[in-house]
Amino acid sequence: MSETKGTVEKATPRLWRSRSLWLGGGVLAVLAVLVAVAPKAWAYRALAGHGFGGHAQLGAVLHDPAAAKAHVGTAVELALGGVNATDEQKQQARRITDRMVDDFIPLAESHRDFHQALVSEFQKPQIDRVAIEQLRRQELALVDQASQKLVGDVADLAAVLTPEQRAQLVQVMQRLHGHAPAAAAAQ
Repeated sequence: MSETKGTVEKATPRLWRSRSLWLGGGVLAVLAVLVAVAPKAWAYRALAGHGFGGHAQLGAVLHDPAAAKAHVGTAVELALGGVNATDEQKQQARRITDRMVDDFIPLAESHRDFHQALVSEFQKPQIDRVAIEQLRRQELALVDQASQKLVGDVADLAAVLTPEQRAQLVQVMQRLHGHAPAAAAAQ
């Protein structure tokens, strides 16, 4: 920590300010769901575009399935390289992530449609609370669908790894997110 003009600031490692770290972070967040407490919240954030990268980057990647698959594949391969995954494990993971992209693109499009419909409702001279509520319920169903799909896909990814590799990956993800390892936290 350093003191500047009477305030205390935390020293932030330069790594966390690196834009390139966060570009691949969205996919690493999918892997982090292995240790997440609330996968539904993450699914909603990812679907809504509030995860790593924001609306602009998520939207750009999801408009080009090939770019999305390359983006996800690169991040997963980096994560799997950190746990010494075999080439076969990397190929299996790549097939799963390619399927994930194919499945999530229509969900993201549905979310964009929801967003536009909600904006349209609020631009009308009279607020139609029934229509807004109907939109809200549709979006919640979409988020639930995305969450179920995400958790299933992450379980498929986890099944590709050995228990030792999963434990290594959890430790890496906890360090990346500033959490103490689970064993240390339990003491």
